[in-house]
This record gives sequence, structure tokens and C-alpha cells, in this order.
Amino acid sequence: MIYANPLTIPADEQFIIGTSDLAFFNNYACRIEGCAILFCREGSADITVGQIHGQLKRNTLVLLLPGSLLLLTSRTDNFRASYCAFSHELFSEAAFRLEPAFFHSLRERPIVNPSQRITEGAIIWFDMTTYTYNDRENIFRHTIIKNRLQNLLLEIYDKMQRFSAYEREESADTTMRQTELFHRFASLLHEHCSQEREVSFYADKLCISTRYLSTIVHNIAHTSAKRFIDHAVILEIKMMLQSTDLSVQEIAYRMKFPDQSYLGRFFKKHTGESPTEYRNNKK
Repeated sequence: MIYANPLTIPADEQFIIGTSDLAFFNNYACRIEGCAILFCREGSADITVGQIHGQLKRNTLVLLLPGSLLLLTSRTDNFRASYCAFSHELFSEAAFRLEPAFFHSLRERPIVNPSQRITEGAIIWFDMTTYTYNDRENIFRHTIIKNRLQNLLLEIYDKMQRFSAYEREESADTTMRQTELFHRFASLLHEHCSQEREVSFYADKLCISTRYLSTIVHNIAHTSAKRFIDHAVILEIKMMLQSTDLSVQEIAYRMKFPDQSYLGRFFKKHTGESPTEYRNNKK
């Protein structure tokens, strides 16, 4: 069965809201063009957002920033999530003048299991946004939605900042400096992973040693810096194999691999199948 992407914004709209089982993303990595908010209503699903893995269960919130890669690897039969997706233009207006640290924090923590109070607020927010979405004659509809999105972003950022402060107090292993450098590393990786795959490149950009970068990634992400980079590269390749008609050779060229064979070996080492096998299995 062919599923449609529920997060696609119609040409005549700036946002869309609804409920879905998100079957489109099941074992299918897809890049989010604008911004999207997911709120699990029932059931559960294993989710990957970029490099972050987690579980969607009842009342889990997920905030997908523009350019995020979304993948679901399993879902229960009764899994349902409310969603609200915004165009890149509307998101840019709502996020205007927000601090860079805001984006770093959200890319690091896109999956949130909120408190009861925040859950109640999320339900109210979705109800109000649904009302405005259906009120198509409202001449202030665009402005209202933009303000609601901005309010939600600020609420989430505030709660994440508090949680991060608590974690810093509880953990003696991870310093504020390391957290800041990891956020910068993740941002650089998002920007350059299609071209650069060496730890040294990112360490140089951060003006630190490769050993120190590896220590930071191990402390925060509990994996090696090289594995973290390779996973991002694999997600990029998967996305192009699934979402484009580019040949493996063309993908190798875009990803700066020496040749098609090299990319094939790299991909099979990390996934257990060749790029062609992966593409055919996802059809």
C-alpha cells in the first residue's frame, strides 16, 4: 500500500493539522521541509529524529525543525498521533529573533515526555490550533497561528532549559562547555555531513582536538564521534535512495565518495545490504 506524507503542506496553505498513524514514515527516512509538531495520542512507536532515538508513547511530544530526518522503525497497531505542520516560511516568521541556543537545544532534544501539566497544555494547544485551522474566514488566521507556534516554541524552550539546568546539577561528567561544543558539533554535522566524514574536520571547526571531541560525544551521546558522523551520513544516503531517482553513482558524487563501489561498501558495512537492495526493499 502506498501512503501519503501527512506532513506535506498544500500549496494554498501555510500549515496543516490532523491525526495519523504516520505509516508513511515506517522504515522510511524522510526530510521535513518545514516544521512539525507530533503528539502521541495512543499506542507507541520507535522513532528516530536525525541522530536521536526514542519511543513515542501516549502524550510524548516531538518537535521537528526544518531539515530534520524522521524515521519510524516500528508501530503498534493502535498507534495514533496528532500533528501540526508549518511551512518553512511560517516557521521562520515565528522563530525570528530566537536565540541560536534554542535551535541547538531542540535538535539535541526533539523528543519530550512532558509533565501532566504540560500535557494538558499541549491538548489545549492542539484544540485551539484545530479551531483556527478550520476557521478559514478569519482574516487574522495566519497571524494567530504564527503567534501560537511562537508561544509553543518558547514554552518548550523554557522547559528544556530548566531540565538541562537540572541535569547539569546532577551530572558531574558533562560540563556546560562540553554541552555547548556538542550542540555546535551537531549543528556542523547537519550542515556538512554530505561532504565531510572525518572527525578531524569537525574538531578543526570547533578549534579543539579530535580526542577532546571524541570525549565530548562519548559523554553526551554515549557513542564514538566517528560512529555518530557515520550514522548521519547513512541517514542522508537512505533519504536520497528513498526520496529521489538519483543513481547510486550520482549519490556517491554528491556525498563526495571516491566512487560508487566505495559508497556501496560503506553502506553495506553499516546496514547489511547494498544501496540497490535497500532501495528495492523500500519500494
